[in-house]
Amino acid sequence: MATKLSKTQLPQLLPLLEQHLPHSYKVHCDLQNHLGGQYPELEFFVDRWPHPQAAVSKVNTEQMVRGGQGKPSAALELVEGIWGLSDDALSSLLKDPSVLEWNKYVTLSVVTVNQKAVVQTATEMGKSSQLFPCTMWKATRRDLPPIPAPEGVKLRSATTADVGVIISTWKFGSNATEAFVRTWIQDFPSVYLETETGQHVGHMTGKSGGTMGLLYVNPEFRRKGYAKVIVTQLAQKYFDRGEVYVRIQDDNQPSQCLHKSLGFREVPDSKVVVMWCG
Repeated sequence: MATKLSKTQLPQLLPLLEQHLPHSYKVHCDLQNHLGGQYPELEFFVDRWPHPQAAVSKVNTEQMVRGGQGKPSAALELVEGIWGLSDDALSSLLKDPSVLEWNKYVTLSVVTVNQKAVVQTATEMGKSSQLFPCTMWKATRRDLPPIPAPEGVKLRSATTADVGVIISTWKFGSNATEAFVRTWIQDFPSVYLETETGQHVGHMTGKSGGTMGLLYVNPEFRRKGYAKVIVTQLAQKYFDRGEVYVRIQDDNQPSQCLHKSLGFREVPDSKVVVMWCG
């Protein structure tokens, strides 16, 4: 039977996840951030305690109401991270109704070693899955010196007033995901680039799993080096925590080329599949 971990139990899970990196990195990063006071809406479930064989980090959408803002769609379940030593243990955990309501639209971030088990579980629960394979890339401070903003544009952190712009330019942006973007902006570093007159140039935000993402440059300002400014400037906000990570879809060659040119390197054994189950 699944166990939802309490605040006192959560620190005990961290060293166990560290033993199983990189396969456990998504849940591990989520837990690190959560214990540091970021993304308080995350909940952590294990198949058994105190010797779990599987764990998930999941957003409690009922808690995602900040500053009087609306919460995500009640028809959406968001599993941020999944880790499993045993396919049977992981499948049993995901099927537990106290963990996931499969009658809703379910999204999951799955390391590839667990992909087959999760896809099979979704099928058994009557869901078809759309898969978005991704790879982790990382850089160090030495790899990634900051590129200053050129004359005529200025850098600042994104604010909740920018949520509409960010949502409208994100591949997965919608009313259902607005609350998540708002939470990322409030909890994690971000960069918003604009002209001196306030015209939007581009942006990038931090995300729950310890990665930078949602990079976007307005078409009017592309091929001028602004993406490199945004990426390197946001990275500086992360280096005090260690290395910087991005997660890039395998079919997004332009983004891979950009990050590689800046000094990012692919992380071995870091394949992740984002699954949308409807």
